[in-house]
Amino acid sequence: MIWSDVATWTWTLIIYSSGIIAAIDAIWHGRTSQGTLAWVLALAVIPFIALPLYLLFGSRRFHGYTKARKASKKAIKLLKKHQSPLYQDHIKATKNHPTSPTFRPLETLARLPLSDNNQVQLLINGEQTFAHIFQALDYAKQSILIQFYRIQDDQLGKRLQRMLLKKAQQGVEIYLLYDEIGSSGLNQNYIKTLRKVGIHCSRFNPLQIQRRMQVNFRNHRKLIIIDGETSFIGGHNIGDEYLGLNPKIGPWRDTHVQIDGPATLAAQLSFLEDWYWATNKLPTLPWQPYDSGKKAKVLIIPGGPADSVETISLSFTHLIGQAQTRLWIATPYFIPDLNVMGALKLAALKGIDIRILLPQKTDSLLVPLATHSYVTELSQQGIQFFQYQAGFMHQKVMLIDQHLTFVGSANLDNRSLRINFELNALIESEEMASQIETMLEHDFSQSKPYPLKPTKLHTLLTKAARLFSPIL
Repeated sequence: MIWSDVATWTWTLIIYSSGIIAAIDAIWHGRTSQGTLAWVLALAVIPFIALPLYLLFGSRRFHGYTKARKASKKAIKLLKKHQSPLYQDHIKATKNHPTSPTFRPLETLARLPLSDNNQVQLLINGEQTFAHIFQALDYAKQSILIQFYRIQDDQLGKRLQRMLLKKAQQGVEIYLLYDEIGSSGLNQNYIKTLRKVGIHCSRFNPLQIQRRMQVNFRNHRKLIIIDGETSFIGGHNIGDEYLGLNPKIGPWRDTHVQIDGPATLAAQLSFLEDWYWATNKLPTLPWQPYDSGKKAKVLIIPGGPADSVETISLSFTHLIGQAQTRLWIATPYFIPDLNVMGALKLAALKGIDIRILLPQKTDSLLVPLATHSYVTELSQQGIQFFQYQAGFMHQKVMLIDQHLTFVGSANLDNRSLRINFELNALIESEEMASQIETMLEHDFSQSKPYPLKPTKLHTLLTKAARLFSPIL
């Protein structure tokens, strides 16, 4: 009994000491006071539960990405070389552009300037998106880069596999990168079949021990690049549900964009970094810019936990602050941080037309409760909220005034704002803004005002759920 008691006290002392050490680590590395306080309290009070969770999910620093950044610098030099004098013309045009204050800080975050001479096509829902994607894949001559958070071995996944096998046999160099968590159900025979014909495949590896178990960091980007000329960016992953074919989920509402032009090379740079981190290999890719003959200006903004600042959070905050007359947002997850909340309140004080579209159907119990608390607070400032009724709304779109649109993979929640690797395209084009206006007007017509008359019990639950916002 004595030895048993000693062992119990020893293990208790070790657990609580480890909890204190982890709490110090949380204080040292924490990026937000709310999240840090939540971890510190949990580690101090219930270390037996909080410590293993912190080891898996608590880190806010992504390790091992330095080499990938160094590798990308080589690509940037090559890009500058190929784009000269085109590259220099882009810089001059941006500096002289009347809206340059909008783009200047974002260009610093993106590490490349806004590019002109792009053609951008709006792709609404899965059928249109994948029709364009497979057509472009069929035209590929040199290289295909594919990166998705979620790839499934279902009808759509098999269709993609068949296309890639065909293009590999034609001599096209193909690289496939997928998130290990998001694609956890992917059959490895799917990957083996691709590798047999020389297709380069890799996981984005958060579960490797040498990566310090960085399971909390997900590569949420959805990206396809063809021949360094055409890119696809948006909210769709590879799975039948994105075509509305999953009867349990029903209709799926999402948005993608196709970009033809020099902005594709900036997206290619983002892929190169992720690929190098995952494989420690640098692929040989085309870097000659393609002039589409069109005039859309595009800035590709990749962001993630490897950045020295919170790129996605700062991008949203800055763009919300730039709005003068209109700010329409569609996001499936709405748990904004303090910066975004403040920017939205300031925008509301300007008297701007602010509408935020959220889904009625959700895939989480806790997130909608926390969302309700934010909606209630912002509604008091005159911001209008709507719930989409015609299926699951998964698009990530922001429309600013009459000329700016922001489309990509980033949600307005803590995970996208500071934990996940995300990729968005900022597009300056009145034509694109007009198309997105029409699209969102149709979405609003299929929505209802967000219900704001909860019971006292529901209000208590929403306020309690909001406490978990930093880790949702």
